[in-house]
Amino acid sequence: MSFKCPVCKKEWNASLQVARHMFGTGDKPHKAWVDSQGLSFIDLMIEQATTPGNKSYVTLAEIIEKAQDKL
Repeated sequence: MSFKCPVCKKEWNASLQVARHMFGTGDKPHKAWVDSQGLSFIDLMIEQATTPGNKSYVTLAEIIEKAQDKL
């Protein structure tokens, strides 16, 4: 199964890759989509940078997986 970015529709093999793409892109449309899901793009970025592990990536990947039906 492939996963699409809910903003630009690019595809990857894993939702975690889409999450990394969204953080890496960090443009206004990608930030706005994350924020519209009840998350804070900035808070997730801070958490990712200041805590060990990939908790923010995993959190975003789970939201991306749920959004796949709507794409």
